[in-house]
Amino acid sequence: MSKPRHVCAIRDPIPAYRQGIARELDNAGYETAEPGDCYAWIRRFRHAAHPTEYRLAVLLSVRSESDIEVLAALRAHDDAVALLALLVDPAADDYRRALEAGAWGVVDYAASPDEIVAALEATWAGAVRLPRAVAVDLLSRPGRTEADLSVDESDVLRLAALASGWSVERLASHENFSTRAMFRHLQELYRTLGVSNRHEAVVVAARHGLLDGSMDAMRQRAADDSRSAVRNGTAPRAVLADSAHRVDRQPPATVSAVPSRR
Repeated sequence: MSKPRHVCAIRDPIPAYRQGIARELDNAGYETAEPGDCYAWIRRFRHAAHPTEYRLAVLLSVRSESDIEVLAALRAHDDAVALLALLVDPAADDYRRALEAGAWGVVDYAASPDEIVAALEATWAGAVRLPRAVAVDLLSRPGRTEADLSVDESDVLRLAALASGWSVERLASHENFSTRAMFRHLQELYRTLGVSNRHEAVVVAARHGLLDGSMDAMRQRAADDSRSAVRNGTAPRAVLADSAHRVDRQPPATVSAVPSRR
């Protein structure tokens, strides 16, 4: 099997900055792009004949709260894209906010191009490179205890859905929210749990017993919703077809020809 192609999009308003990073990435063997629309760029690769051949990354500069929102929206758009935040103001709180918004890696905007490439490679390897001072600051903050967790029933069911492998889009549709609104709900939930992503949230939820019984409840709710949609004729075609298939494959009733013994 051939190795996947690593393709990186660079999002920053300064052309010379984008070009400097692109040159370093090109030298490191990565393909680069400067798309005007990162969402369309991601969709183009996801709709390719063999989407698993690509590993995508978006390097985006973070200057303001609106950039954090873009970061969060990109994460909601695609869970598998490596997001590397380039912090113009590299304070510890900004590192934390970027990670909470869905960044897989964070690096100083003023870092040299080769340092940015190293941060990206660490991100793809599942690690986060942090300056020592930032790491010490983040680790010195008190963690959440079980008594600090204040999670209502709807959030417990959302955690159960995430633990069951539901996407943000499916969860949003299930609760009649937009994807962006659901992502905001989940970000607030992550902050409550003291985590920065769905994997950590599921781990914390399991550790504190929040998933005990809730996953069965979530599956039952989803099944009830599907049956109700089929009865009302509002289910998607695939659900209706699957329901019909389940009926069709039931074995016919049979009558025994052997007389019963008295």
